[in-house]
Amino acid sequence: MIYSIKKADSTKVRKISEEYNIGMLKSTIIERRGLSDRESMKFLFESDLVYQNSPFLFDDMDSAVERINQAIDEGERIFIFGDRDTDGITSTALLYKELSRLGAKDITLRLPVNDEPYGLTSDIIGEVVDSSSTLLITVDNGISAIDEIRILRDEGVDTIVVDHHLPSSSFPPAVAILDPKIEGSGYPFEGLSGCAVAFKLCYALRFSRSPLYQSELIFFHAVPGNDTIKMSAVKMLNFIREDECYEELSLNMVSSSSSRMVSFLNQGLPIVVIDRDQELRALENAFSDRIEIALNDVRPELESVISSVRGKSLFTLSNISRAVRYSDGKDRELDTLISLFRSAMLYKSRDISEGLDEALALTAIATVADLMPLRNENMLLVKAGLKALENNPPDYLKIVLSSLDLLGRKVRSKDISYYLAPLINSSGRLGKPDVALNLFLSGNRDDIKRLSEELIEMNRERKANTEEAYQSVRDEADASLSFYLGRFILVEKDIPRGLTGAIASRLLNEKGRPTLVLAVTDDGRISASMRSRGNFNSREFLEDFAPILQDYGGHSYAAGFSMAKENLEEFKAILADKVFSMKDEEEEESINVDAEIPESYMGKELWAIADFFEPYGQENECLHFHIRRAKVVEIVPNRNGASYLRFSISYNGEIWPAVFWDFDPEKEHVEKGSSVELIFTPEVNTYKGFSKLQLNVVSLSAVQ
Repeated sequence: MIYSIKKADSTKVRKISEEYNIGMLKSTIIERRGLSDRESMKFLFESDLVYQNSPFLFDDMDSAVERINQAIDEGERIFIFGDRDTDGITSTALLYKELSRLGAKDITLRLPVNDEPYGLTSDIIGEVVDSSSTLLITVDNGISAIDEIRILRDEGVDTIVVDHHLPSSSFPPAVAILDPKIEGSGYPFEGLSGCAVAFKLCYALRFSRSPLYQSELIFFHAVPGNDTIKMSAVKMLNFIREDECYEELSLNMVSSSSSRMVSFLNQGLPIVVIDRDQELRALENAFSDRIEIALNDVRPELESVISSVRGKSLFTLSNISRAVRYSDGKDRELDTLISLFRSAMLYKSRDISEGLDEALALTAIATVADLMPLRNENMLLVKAGLKALENNPPDYLKIVLSSLDLLGRKVRSKDISYYLAPLINSSGRLGKPDVALNLFLSGNRDDIKRLSEELIEMNRERKANTEEAYQSVRDEADASLSFYLGRFILVEKDIPRGLTGAIASRLLNEKGRPTLVLAVTDDGRISASMRSRGNFNSREFLEDFAPILQDYGGHSYAAGFSMAKENLEEFKAILADKVFSMKDEEEEESINVDAEIPESYMGKELWAIADFFEPYGQENECLHFHIRRAKVVEIVPNRNGASYLRFSISYNGEIWPAVFWDFDPEKEHVEKGSSVELIFTPEVNTYKGFSKLQLNVVSLSAVQ
């Protein structure tokens, strides 16, 4: 059993525990996982959209919003082009629904079907031009379509690119590009899915229809000291900080004309405060001459929306505010004012925040399905989306969730990974992504039922096809792994193009090595999918092949490309050079353990802690707890020759059921009454409406 436990800084652990009022074990895990910075803590604790990053942090968001609003207001024809996978399908559905809600009447939707390649092609360009559309919006694609978007521009069609893939060295001539992976995009988190970027655009469009849009405000607060006045002010546009000013002055010693603060406040903008008279007195005491500055007291407005504000000073509010816990600002009280004002205004502007459950559900599905990192803002978006799936799923998903036995129960990220995403992906993998898209867009119960059944049947077909294809490539995969010295797998087989990703994922999970699966398309091209994990970046790996590829894209753990068949031998030669120069990986991977669990700590609280760190996925693995010695009190016989092990252990005076899915009886000799060392994840096993706590064991060994 190879594992490692990162040393935790006890001083930092105590500080986290005290500041956030949480237990030491939870604080230790936070510190060990490197989540103790305020930004990470915010997204770990919160799921309310008020804590999301502003969509207007994208430098091109204003341009995108204004061009779309113009198209809607003037009745232009809008063409939305997405992709065939879950991220592309959900992105397309989300954007279509939002534009329709805002009044767009003439929208054409298009996804790659049958064996069409990913991304904009000459055929798609022809369709856009022939449709007389004047605005094209690409979702989950477009960042690499430089020549295609230039042609459309010359034809009089504007393009907005909504994407999340890595760009090349140059960008397409679009009206606006929303892609967090572009260096200098302005957005602080690059790990959004394509659907999440589309969500940001939709949220910005809603915001743009409210009085808050382009509102420039100054927030001000002054704190009297013994002989000084400390003054703080922040200027914001669309609730984004543009400028700030801080000044501390001795009482009545400085002329207002020489004050930086007075100059900052005198910009002709509304100045927002709580308790105007108190703030005015502080200002008057600061200067030796008379000063006249108009302050807008928002206390009545805040109290009408947030009852907890009533009768409390800004100082008191700053001590009880959740939001201020995550602030690194110089003035906690001013940060509290800004947070309260933003929350109240967004709450009052119901058109911005209401009715977002469906959009959040789609965003959560896409984020998990597309293997996006579940950290930072993705944690907030997925948590909110999972809650929507559990409490208020759209009608078209109710039947789907019911068929997966997920309706009416707590939906977790693994439920999306194992069940929901493969179901949606099946339509794209069989060349019919319009089936899933039409399901998402249908408002007719009969159509929803019919399309759901069709999607479920397609998933059965996809599973059968995948299993058949997988069995056909296993020998070749083993031979390839041997040829590449155990470092890499290359599979070249006559399998459907839509199954390359599923086969690559399955081989990666079984063999633990980067995997590339090639297929020949109907028009004679090579289409490929690549999967990896850990520090191996699939998208970067493909960069050396760029001169011989027709197109390529993706992200760290999932990428793909298309290539002319005549370049295959050159591709293999480059691949061999790269792989043979790679370093060998350890035969057995070390498991990162989050905490050692002595008997006194073993209890139901571990499951509550595990739930706190949800959602799990890429870059946020399930918690791993280590037990040095426990007694096996029961072994459940397997049925039908299954290889997993179900057993129970005695620990801390209680019996705990456990399952070890990767059990190998030739390696691990376990019997009733023996003592074992194990690493496990706390898990809730739900079956036919009944739930029980169990240990999901990831490593097991007998101890003397």
